[in-house]
Amino acid sequence: MGVKNEPVAEEPLIARDATYYRAPDALRSRVRASVRARAREQLRPMLWRWGGMAAAFAATIAVTWNVALFEAGNDEVNRLAREVESAHVRSLMVEGHLNDVASTDQHTVKPWFEGKLDFAPHVEDPAAAGFALIGGRLDYLDGRPVAAMTYRHRKHVVNLFEWPAPNTADTEPVAMTRKGYVLAHWRHGGLEYWAVSDIERDDLLQFARLVNPR
Repeated sequence: MGVKNEPVAEEPLIARDATYYRAPDALRSRVRASVRARAREQLRPMLWRWGGMAAAFAATIAVTWNVALFEAGNDEVNRLAREVESAHVRSLMVEGHLNDVASTDQHTVKPWFEGKLDFAPHVEDPAAAGFALIGGRLDYLDGRPVAAMTYRHRKHVVNLFEWPAPNTADTEPVAMTRKGYVLAHWRHGGLEYWAVSDIERDDLLQFARLVNPR
């Protein structure tokens, strides 16, 4: 028996007879440039998205940090306000606790603190403006001994607390209310001041300006 020859597949005519040309260099360069430009266009929105996300993240971190600092500052002020209000109430409730030295003379009250504190308190007597000095005592606030000067405004007692605040800038008095009392807080001349009473807010701010004239 003879061997049957299998038919051989012929190469497609288009592949066999096609003529190949090399594209001109200028055309090849334009094609490459077009491909690169298209790739950059596709990449740019992604970079913008990532850049925008990074900027938004950085802004969020900054805002969160500032809010945390603000809230921390408020917490400190609120803590001291509670201590000041409590000290004022104690001075009025406990008989004989309002003054350790009772005097309307600032030159008697100020020397009394010598040797009892590690700083010299500032003592003013704005009696002519309706705030008469009536004495002073030692108290304890913010984890340390402080000076407390007492004043009378009509029938109301004003407590003025002082302690050192080194390396701090002077600030204007800021008033707040707490449990029916008005408190004012400020810094002046390297000292921290808190005043508290049940008088009107504007009256207490006037007092603060009188005891620390600019």
